[in-house]
Amino acid sequence: MTERSGWLNAIIDCRHPMNPQPTTVEPRIQFLPDIRAVVFDVYGTLLISGSGDVGSVDSTPHEQALREAWAAMELPAPLPLQITDLQRQIEQMNQQRKSVRCPKPEVDIIEAWGKTLAAAGVDCPIQTVVQLACHYEARANQTWPMPGASDLIGQIREAGMRLGIVSNAQIFTVPLVTNLADSPNLETAGFDLDLCIFSNRYRQAKPGPRLFDALRESLARREILPQQAVYVGNDMLNDVWAASQAGFRTAWFAGDQRSCRDRSDDPRCRSLHPDVVLTKLVQLLQCIEIE
Repeated sequence: MTERSGWLNAIIDCRHPMNPQPTTVEPRIQFLPDIRAVVFDVYGTLLISGSGDVGSVDSTPHEQALREAWAAMELPAPLPLQITDLQRQIEQMNQQRKSVRCPKPEVDIIEAWGKTLAAAGVDCPIQTVVQLACHYEARANQTWPMPGASDLIGQIREAGMRLGIVSNAQIFTVPLVTNLADSPNLETAGFDLDLCIFSNRYRQAKPGPRLFDALRESLARREILPQQAVYVGNDMLNDVWAASQAGFRTAWFAGDQRSCRDRSDDPRCRSLHPDVVLTKLVQLLQCIEIE
């Protein structure tokens, strides 16, 4: 483990076990022929997510998380900022980058934290910024491996299919995935690095098209067509709609009430039908050819 990766320890160490909360959604299982790649969302899909997403900054429930993170870092009291300061910084950074070509901007959360701390008069090294961001995120958005996720990844890998990720993500997302897979890095966990597309690296997020366009380009270099890949995610807009717009087969994972997003109030999703509906990740094995 590198020194920098050690800065992220809090995102793992501050967790506690969680179980998914059942939904009322009925599974819809069918075989999807000629699937050569399986690509996953992370929060709410591979991981149980307390808030259902990464980087949540809703102010009311998370002021306590900020206070606890500040105390855990043993930073000087009194606390010189509120979580709404971070929220405003994120909104400002996103607004500056929003355009027709970038309809859904994404910040690098470490940059956002750094600017927020500087504006509050706090001068600290990058290590402290990273550790504070991880302590806060671990408390504001509790995570735990989704049941069956590790075994499913292993079986897909053993079957020789390509594995990828498209996620609205931040610096602490990869450690959560590698921990889930009990591997030191994404490659040894079985993922193809060129098929792992993270929003903070592209500075664009789902449901904007950039991440799935990048996935499609990487698959094309492997001579895999979009319809030969299935994307698995919990959000009907960010995952199912966005992936279907790029030509991918889709699996809506509705296995945890916390993060089950049917987006029925969005016109893009009202007549949208994923190829399959899963209420347990293991059901995906009935939909693809596993030898």
